[in-house]
Amino acid sequence: MIIVLGILVLLWVILYLVPDLFWHHLQWGSVQGARDSHQIALTFDDGPGEDTGAILDVLAAHHAKATFFIVVEAAERHPDLIRRMVDEGHTLGLHGIRHRSMYFYTPWASIYTIWHGARLLEHLSGKPPRFYRPPWGHVNFFTWWAWRRAGLTPVFWTIAPDDWNPRHDVERITHTIVQCAVPGAIVVLHDGGGDRQRTAQALDQALPRLRQLNLDPVALEALATDRTELRRMWTWWEVRFSKGWDIDTVPSSLGGDPVLRLGHIRFRGPRLALPDGTTLSPGDSMAEIHFGNPALAQLSKNATGGLRAFHAVLRGLTDVADVVATNPKYADVLAVGGITLLDASSAIEKLGFTRVKIRGWQKWSMWIYLAILMSIYHAQGWRTLRRFVKLQPVLLIMSKKHLDDHYLRRPKVVDGKDRNSLPARGC
Repeated sequence: MIIVLGILVLLWVILYLVPDLFWHHLQWGSVQGARDSHQIALTFDDGPGEDTGAILDVLAAHHAKATFFIVVEAAERHPDLIRRMVDEGHTLGLHGIRHRSMYFYTPWASIYTIWHGARLLEHLSGKPPRFYRPPWGHVNFFTWWAWRRAGLTPVFWTIAPDDWNPRHDVERITHTIVQCAVPGAIVVLHDGGGDRQRTAQALDQALPRLRQLNLDPVALEALATDRTELRRMWTWWEVRFSKGWDIDTVPSSLGGDPVLRLGHIRFRGPRLALPDGTTLSPGDSMAEIHFGNPALAQLSKNATGGLRAFHAVLRGLTDVADVVATNPKYADVLAVGGITLLDASSAIEKLGFTRVKIRGWQKWSMWIYLAILMSIYHAQGWRTLRRFVKLQPVLLIMSKKHLDDHYLRRPKVVDGKDRNSLPARGC
């Protein structure tokens, strides 16, 4: 009896848990947006529901397109909403006949819910679905086999604001969407399965901020895809890093792709006296500057990448100064800076940064991290490693006082009115 039970458990692990690891968590073979695009895909699960109409109203008001993963039983109760989705140019994907985890389906039921569900959805919408997302993202071996035989493409997500959680208010949902937004990201929201008014309100706030980041919300059919597995895996890590470490994207006031990102950290180096008299001690607050990885890929496309990086930082510092001055999160920082391997680090010093040598384990761990990052996003890929052997990671630091004095845009007063054209930003 124990042997039989052990065999059953082993089969369940092989046929259910292992496939879920590969296709759900590692997202092998699923849709991934291209990092060199200016697109972000909005997707909605569990509907249609009572608040789907409000969400469609918001999308229409902002001229945005989305993909709705449909629960067939819910669609049969709201055929008018299915027709409206199609008429307004949104994409419909299959979520299932009913909302139930694939962990609890038998092999035949797993196949049936996909094959029969796709036929039912085609009957309701007039179009065969191209995309499939299982409830909760749960996958078993038979799910994988069924979607392949049905010609469906699996879709998971890179950004999950957990709008279904009643403890997440509108501000938190909006913040997660905007903070984690990167080119090619797929956002999962919900239009059914409960009260989704907070989702509609958060979407209304997030859409203009996404466009401020030069990201166009699109349906999955219009999303440019990335087939580079290493970059796909790194995107998975980067989104979680941004959320876990509360990293903000700095919008470009000149338009185009954001170049810099910002995070609040504690200074870990030795006591440092900066040229303007600012003293930075271990544990003091500072704003850490990161290059946005899509911008890094663009800057590396030719031999003048170092010079282009210099000009990108020069243009971006005014926006960094604005975020530091207006976002309460950075109210206590004494300095801004970051670690770089870029060839332009010497030139960037001329912008007012002080170069600090990095030693010991931090030097080598950062070199490995930055070398991998540059290899993934640099236009020449892994061939750049031979050149990076000669480069040393350096910490570039600028005091907040110097940042304010030289880069903060001052309000222009005309006829006694504030004409500052640069509004407060930040996530």
